[in-house]
Amino acid sequence: MKTSFIICLFLFSVNVFSQVTIWKDPEGFASDKYYQVKVNGTPVQVFDTPIASYAVFDFQGEAHVEVNTLFDVRWVDVRPLRTGIKPEYTSDNSFSFEIKNPENLSVELNGRIRQQPLFIFAGKSELEKPMKSDSNVIWFEGGKLYKNVLLNLKDNQTVYIEGGAVVQGYILAQGKKNIKICGRGILDGTFNSKTDGNRNRFISLKDCENVSISDIVLHNGTTWQIGLFHCNGAKINGIRIVSESGSDDGMDIVRSKNVVIDGVFAHTKDDCIAIKSNGEYPGADATDNILVKNCVFWNSLWGNAIEVGFELYSDEVKNIRFENVDIIHVEDGAAMSIHNAGQSNVHDVVFENIRVEDADQKLFDVAIFFSQWGPDGIRDPEFIKTSYLHGAWDGVQKIPEGKEDYHSQFRGKISNIVFKDIHVVGGLLPFSVFHGFDKEKNVSGIRIENLTYLGKKLTNTESAKIRQQNTNDLNIR
Repeated sequence: MKTSFIICLFLFSVNVFSQVTIWKDPEGFASDKYYQVKVNGTPVQVFDTPIASYAVFDFQGEAHVEVNTLFDVRWVDVRPLRTGIKPEYTSDNSFSFEIKNPENLSVELNGRIRQQPLFIFAGKSELEKPMKSDSNVIWFEGGKLYKNVLLNLKDNQTVYIEGGAVVQGYILAQGKKNIKICGRGILDGTFNSKTDGNRNRFISLKDCENVSISDIVLHNGTTWQIGLFHCNGAKINGIRIVSESGSDDGMDIVRSKNVVIDGVFAHTKDDCIAIKSNGEYPGADATDNILVKNCVFWNSLWGNAIEVGFELYSDEVKNIRFENVDIIHVEDGAAMSIHNAGQSNVHDVVFENIRVEDADQKLFDVAIFFSQWGPDGIRDPEFIKTSYLHGAWDGVQKIPEGKEDYHSQFRGKISNIVFKDIHVVGGLLPFSVFHGFDKEKNVSGIRIENLTYLGKKLTNTESAKIRQQNTNDLNIR
């Protein structure tokens, strides 16, 4: 079966070469219920999830995208807004636009972000593939549906999910080296929720070294979708996550170091990305040297877009950097957060060149508190019922009277945090909170540099809507 197609268009008038690659997926997996999409005149298959539809293709040159939809269209927003893409309306049910660079886009109709938006995942052409004949390559062929897949990887293995392949399953590894998971196909978690309530992570790598995950689509995850636990040296590049399920964190980086995350699109109900340090490891095994860049995040009803926390149990969590990120929606929670529910000393964290388009609650949320998810957390249902703080934080509890000193010993600190070139470019200005546990277990050394709202620079805590408690040395400039 021929499963991929290359369309080459020579546009002599402007001397542009355009090449588009699409794939044929398993029969019955794609849908035209909500959208029909063409790229340079060629139909591209569309996939539906409970929260959004999406289309995937690669291209070189330019791509002319035509969309026909079930919905009556009066307005279209294409995000991230920094792309400047403006659609041309061709009828009440169709529109088109041009893409000149690889982008992960959210196309939203009539200002209703929960009316089945369309994600356009337009990637750059695949330059190389692993050798199918290599005994270390596990190859899933395009155009086929693979059910009930469980892979437990060995050293030096590559999993290649070809464009047009749909793999219903999950991938594990423990204590392995040189693992690679790549391709243009789909990891599908829909089956997990239909089989005895099975909730498995798509990819769970523990105590691994030198791993790479790139370019695949994660479709309908049921819990944490990519988990790196105590790993050293990892790259996560160009993946696309489309999910709307409780506890469906897109990427959880746990007690790991030397990790680079680049060019990821994540729509999740819970945290798009969470940096943590729980697990049964020595305290000296820190979460260290994490870089997240060039991403697009949409966090819906739980969690936060960018999260450090809650479970921070190592001695240190340090040297973490988020840069050049578009946060297109945060429906509840924070755009950028550090939630220290453990004993870690969290320091040297930088958020830089981040654009926030639509955040309903919090912009910056940096806090140390007593939580049901901390090492001293109380998970008794009756205690949770009577002691839950019904406020700005999820899972945070009142400290039992007379137990302040006891719970303080389980708390850490947060220091040397930089927010630089943060631009709120749409919606209302969210409030921010900086909250230490007490005078000793506090938040300190906060620098906010060039924070703007709708182009206007905010230079004090009042205009920036910031509340502080047990926080020292917060500077806005």
